[in-house]
Amino acid sequence: MPVLEVLNGLQETATRLVGPIRSQLGNCEILTAVPNDMGARIDHQTKDRKLLESMNTQESFASLLLAGRDGVDARSGTLPEGTEVEAVLDNHVPPFARIRADEWEAIDAGEMDPPKPPIRHTGAVGDAYEAREPLPSYDPENSQLEYFGEIADIIERGGIEQ
Repeated sequence: MPVLEVLNGLQETATRLVGPIRSQLGNCEILTAVPNDMGARIDHQTKDRKLLESMNTQESFASLLLAGRDGVDARSGTLPEGTEVEAVLDNHVPPFARIRADEWEAIDAGEMDPPKPPIRHTGAVGDAYEAREPLPSYDPENSQLEYFGEIADIIERGGIEQ
């Protein structure tokens, strides 16, 4: 998953669609940003690591999630004064994908084992699709089912519960 492509895609979505909708209607919400189809280790400088690190630490990423709100400049990647990057990310990156700056430091120092990316590349999803079966029926023991369930819960609740 090329980081630049993903971030550019989110920027275009945020600035061309979500931002204008929020400006005109006010009630359009990005419920969550979910990394998926991950395949590389995150304790090395891989594309997956760079994407997860961006999603979990950068103000520019947080600004895309709030595009169109007063004081947010998604094009320059800034939030309004007084808006905390951590709070925005806590409210938009699901707990299973949330890796804070201190955790990245611990991973890099070898003090913490890197978590496995929760929604990673697996043949089971494609195989279930080809078999025209839902993943829970096709592979009821699939380790990623709990994360898909969490995403469904976020959608049902209308956001991430803190």
